[in-house]
Amino acid sequence: MTFPPNSPEQIPFMARDAIKECPFADESAITDLRYRETPYWHSLLKCRHLGIHRPDGRTCNWTARILTKDKRYIQKCLGPALNLGRGQVTFALAVERAFAWFAQSEVQRISNEPKPTGRTREISICPIGDVYTVGHALRDYTDWTRLARSPGGHYNNLILINYHLVPSFAHLPLEDFDATDVLALAKQVIETPPRFGFMPYSSREEVQELSVDVLRRRKRTFNSLLSILRMACRHAWDSSRIQSERPWRCLHRIPVAHSPRTIFLTREECRRLLDACTPALSKLVLAALYTGCRVGELGSLRVEDVGQQGFGIRIGAFKRGAARFVFLPDEGMAFFLSCCKGKQDRDRVFSSDMGKVWKRQHSGLFRRAVSEAGLPKAFVFHGLRHTYASDLVRAGVPLEIVAKQLGHANTITVSNTYGHLSEQFREEQVRTRFSPLSQTHRALAVEKRADLEQLWHSFQRDDWREYAQIESKGSHPKQAFARGSQEVIQLFDRI
Repeated sequence: MTFPPNSPEQIPFMARDAIKECPFADESAITDLRYRETPYWHSLLKCRHLGIHRPDGRTCNWTARILTKDKRYIQKCLGPALNLGRGQVTFALAVERAFAWFAQSEVQRISNEPKPTGRTREISICPIGDVYTVGHALRDYTDWTRLARSPGGHYNNLILINYHLVPSFAHLPLEDFDATDVLALAKQVIETPPRFGFMPYSSREEVQELSVDVLRRRKRTFNSLLSILRMACRHAWDSSRIQSERPWRCLHRIPVAHSPRTIFLTREECRRLLDACTPALSKLVLAALYTGCRVGELGSLRVEDVGQQGFGIRIGAFKRGAARFVFLPDEGMAFFLSCCKGKQDRDRVFSSDMGKVWKRQHSGLFRRAVSEAGLPKAFVFHGLRHTYASDLVRAGVPLEIVAKQLGHANTITVSNTYGHLSEQFREEQVRTRFSPLSQTHRALAVEKRADLEQLWHSFQRDDWREYAQIESKGSHPKQAFARGSQEVIQLFDRI
C-alpha cells in the first residue's frame, strides 16, 4: 500500500504493519469473500477496525468501527469496496477515511484508547553492561525457546516474564540471586492480580485472604516462574556466564493441589454453540467434539489422514507429543468423510470461512459464538477437548483409553483432570456390583426400595457436573512430590 501524503498526521506509525497485513487489501481478495450478514474485520489498532460488509451480490462496502468505553461497537460506512454501479473506494482511501473518522473529537471522546495490535515477540528490556543480570539470562533463554519451544509455549513464557520478572528482578546480578529473591517473588505473585489480554496493569495490593481457587492459581503461576528462572539459570551456567550454582539450586517448586476441569459442555450446550457458529467454525467445533483434538491438530489434518490406517483419523506429531491415531464413533466417521468429499489427498480437511488454514483466527469467532449461545465467558476452544474427555469418563470409558485418545503418555493427567467426573459411574458400580453381606439388611433394602429410590432421586441435579462434589478447603495436595522452600510454603499457607 502507498500511504497518502498527509498520512503521517492521520495514520499512526504503530498501525503501519497492521495495514500492510490486511487480508482484503486487494480487489481479488474482496471478490473471493463469501456473502454473510456480519462484516469481515481486520484490527488496525486495539479498538480500531477496518472491515468489509458483503451481505449479498448487490452490496459490498468498506466499514470502520470503534469500541467505546462502555464496551459497545459503533460502525461507519466508508464507501463501496467493489464497483457495483455506485463507484469504488480504494483500499488506501478507505484506510485514510477510517483514520480520519477515528480522529474526530466526538469519536475520540467515547472510544477506548487505541494500542498497537499483535502478539508480544520478545521480553520488554534490552540488557546492557558487563554485569550478567537476570535480564541477560532471560534474554538468552528466550532466544533459545523461540527456536526450541512451540510458538504457544514461547509466547506464554514471554507474557509471564514481562509481567512478573522484568519489573522487579531483571536488573539483579545473576550471581547474587538467592533464596531471599525467591521469597520476594512469592510475595509479589501473591499480591499481584493476574492480567489477561490487553487489561491495564494492576498495582500490587495487600491481600489478607484469598479463596482456595485463587491461591491455587497463584501457586501455579509461581511454580511456572520458578521453572522459567531455573531453565534460564541452568542455561547461563552451561554457557559459563556464571560461576556459582546457587542461582538455580535455590529454585524449588512448591506443592499445589491439582485443579480439576469443571468448564465443559452438556450435549444441549454443544448444540446451542454449534447453532451460533459460522459454517466453517461449526465444522471445526464438531471435529473437536468428535475427537478431543486441539485446534492446531485439526488445522493440520489432511484428507489422507482420514480413514486410511483405521476407523478414525491420524494426528501428526504436535507440540512435543508423538503422532497418534484417534478412533471415531460411526457418526464422527461419517462427518469426517463428508468433509473430505471432493478433495485431494493433500488438501486440508478444514479451512476458515475465507478459505485459509485454521490458525489463530478462530478465537474471535469462537468467543462471539460462546456469547450468543449463552455459555460461560471463560469457555474457550480448548474446553471442547475437556468436553470430549469428560463425556467419555462420565460414560465409564477406562482412563487408559481416554489418555490414548487425547495423546497423553499415561493416565495421571486424565485422572487428575477428569477423574472427578466419573462420580455417577462410580456410584452405579458400587450400587450394582457390591456382593451381599447381610441377608437381614439385604431384605430390609428390598422392603424399603421405594424409600431408597426416593432418597436417590432427591440427590440428582440438573447439572451432573456438581454431583457429589465436596469443596476443597486447601490448595496443598495430600501427597507432595515437590520440595519447595519452607519459608515460601509457609508464606502461601498463611494466606
